[in-house]
Amino acid sequence: MDIASLIGCLLGFLVMGVLTYIGWNILISSVAGAAVVVIFAGLDPVSSYTELYLGGMGSFLTQYFGIMFFCALIAIIYSESGAGLTIALGVAKLCLHESYSPARKRHIVIIALILMAALLEFAGVGASQVVFVLYPIALSLFKMADIPKKYIVAGILGGALGFANGLPGSPQPGNVIPMQILGTSSYAALVPGLIGAVSEIITMSVLVNLQITRDVKRGHHFEYGPRDTEFSDDKPRPRLIITLIPILLLVVLFNIVKMDINFALAITCIAAVLAFYPWLPGKDADGILRGKDVKGLISRGCTTSLGPVISICAVIGFSEVVQSTPAFNQVVDAISHWEINPYILLIITVSLMCMLCGGSATGQAIAVPIIAPIVNKMGVPLAAIHRVSAYAGAILDTMPYAGTVVMAHSYCDVKIKDGYPSVFMITVVATAVNACFTALICALFPGLAV
Repeated sequence: MDIASLIGCLLGFLVMGVLTYIGWNILISSVAGAAVVVIFAGLDPVSSYTELYLGGMGSFLTQYFGIMFFCALIAIIYSESGAGLTIALGVAKLCLHESYSPARKRHIVIIALILMAALLEFAGVGASQVVFVLYPIALSLFKMADIPKKYIVAGILGGALGFANGLPGSPQPGNVIPMQILGTSSYAALVPGLIGAVSEIITMSVLVNLQITRDVKRGHHFEYGPRDTEFSDDKPRPRLIITLIPILLLVVLFNIVKMDINFALAITCIAAVLAFYPWLPGKDADGILRGKDVKGLISRGCTTSLGPVISICAVIGFSEVVQSTPAFNQVVDAISHWEINPYILLIITVSLMCMLCGGSATGQAIAVPIIAPIVNKMGVPLAAIHRVSAYAGAILDTMPYAGTVVMAHSYCDVKIKDGYPSVFMITVVATAVNACFTALICALFPGLAV
């Protein structure tokens, strides 16, 4: 084992993580981390930067920019037209009734919030936008059920960062990246994937409601924060049936017609603009509304997509440098000779890589091409690799330093020390249960892993 390059890789991850956590831009952080790796491994600095780092960035950008751009544009359209709000309120009104007992209300509110976030995520809306759309509604629901506000982040992120990303048929990168790497379908291992998602939802509800019940018995109640305002539903919005049209179209184009995800998302964007056109914001000129500001909407979509995709590309560039070191290849070789269950090996490898990279998309793009051939030779079908890795990628990508986790706590005005314990239970423990349950079903009933 090349100890020097191994130390360099570990220090590189540490430097990148610490600099990002204290506020440095990920572009600078990743270059600094890569520089540490290059120095310890004795690599050529010029070729490492121009060929490995920039080459890795360019490769990921070419493959996945379209997906992230169109997802961001869909999020903007749903958010600014009020369509996302319509979906959230529809689910809330369907699930919650005044006649329910306090305990039942608390259970239903948490499940409803998880399902609302998951539905928006499945529709292509990014996690950050899900937080913006759902927070005011979640405040009203929490007030109705008298749930302490610190659990609001867990309820939203449970759906936005959990099973919805890896759910069969999902257009999100968590499902698309394994699909493109392995050549599998978007609904690979459909039955195990659905059963695993149900197990995650149940686990989320049980774990968080145990915490809520404990706090309620201690006398804790819902209280608005100093920056909160009560939700007012007085803005014209599209009806629920209209808001579902683009979602259904995306599902049909992507999963039934088998259209390329980029074209399916692009057509969905056009359909969403047409469906929600009367409710889109107008263009204000000298205080007078002069038509719908579609051009401004698209511009905001471009701006929204650039930050996340460049951040991921920067980490991919760093990972390309790491993968060129002798230590990396030696570690991969050592992993391939571990005498453990291949499903456990798959879950550990993918989840740890996603934790180190700070995101499921980045970690999967690195881990799946490496571990898939190894576990496939050990008897794990490609469809099972797809679904288990899709869920495993979401186990450890919500550490306290993860960008979406930090943003959600800040936006909801909840301190991380107060809100993160429940976020951990709902996005780490419950997601791990999902991944393990899905793997167990694939292992016990290999005929379902297709």
